[in-house]
Amino acid sequence: MTIKRYPERMRVGSERTLFVGSECPRCRQPEGAAHSFGCQYEECPECSKILIGCNCNCLSPYDSARIIKALHDQFSSLADAVEVVTAAEGGRAREESYLIHAAMQFLYENIPDAAREGLHRLFQENHPGLVPQLQDDSGFGYYTAEQLSVALRIPLGEVHEKIDAMVAAGQGIRFGDGIRLQKVN
Repeated sequence: MTIKRYPERMRVGSERTLFVGSECPRCRQPEGAAHSFGCQYEECPECSKILIGCNCNCLSPYDSARIIKALHDQFSSLADAVEVVTAAEGGRAREESYLIHAAMQFLYENIPDAAREGLHRLFQENHPGLVPQLQDDSGFGYYTAEQLSVALRIPLGEVHEKIDAMVAAGQGIRFGDGIRLQKVN
């Protein structure tokens, strides 16, 4: 079994392209400390671009989830989130930035129910074989980690790691405890 290694986050004062000085002007962290999650001055340890906007997604699932949560919490309106997503559409790479992930999450959580249902239909069209295996009393469907592993084409261990990181970061995800859920036939 191979243990995946993630690069450490850049510390204030160790930037390669931005000069921050002895204190970050954005998050006010002192030299040598990690930037606050979601800081606009933190550089990516892989590409040296601004971390929240690069497409490397190289940090650990825990750090990634904390960054996305911090950015998500900075959105105050749907218009702000739409602006971020539409500005990125022209040059979007296969992997999206932390900022795009946060904007998309904010949009999904705050759009009208009819639009959310449309997204569910689109998701099902793009993943026709992916059907929730479990359902709660209200009819909400849950995918298993195994299903997500296949659909996202990532190892099962990485799915579990991402879920654990999202929960630890306080991101709003729904998951079942397996006790009060019923199997869907």
